[in-house]
Amino acid sequence: MEENELLAIEIENFGDYVLSRKIILGLSNEAFAKLTDVSGGDISKIINKKKKSVSLHSFYKISVLSGDTIENVRDAVYTKRNLELVTDYKLEERTNFGTFMRDEVEGDNTFDNIMCKTGIEKQRLIDLYYNTGAPEPYELLLIEKATGRQPGELMKKYITKYPIKKKGE
Repeated sequence: MEENELLAIEIENFGDYVLSRKIILGLSNEAFAKLTDVSGGDISKIINKKKKSVSLHSFYKISVLSGDTIENVRDAVYTKRNLELVTDYKLEERTNFGTFMRDEVEGDNTFDNIMCKTGIEKQRLIDLYYNTGAPEPYELLLIEKATGRQPGELMKKYITKYPIKKKGE
């Protein structure tokens, strides 16, 4: 399945999930927005499937602050995406210095290992690490899995360290 098809399914699934969660809790859009610390406009756009992607911040906050688990939301949203780690990979060859740095400085969670284990394309990781790319929730879920973390562990640290700035801040 193509990336744009997966993304469309995930936007649809996330919208359906948020609507069902809001109904289960018996909340208006405004009350649900306040509960989850996601703007009312974003809640409306998510429910109406008007977003271009699933935001990491919205995914995490809606999951946790509405009383659900990352695993439940992951399973509801990512129904078609493969979230299994790659097991038969070969690391790109490095120079002697590159090998030395990997072994002596970087440890097990190198860029190369994360790229190979998660199956995230090299250019996408370069964009995330060095350019203006923002991680999708599924990418961070894969990175958490590849580095032996619990689902949502790195998400929480990331959104806490780099919150979305609200107007006027």
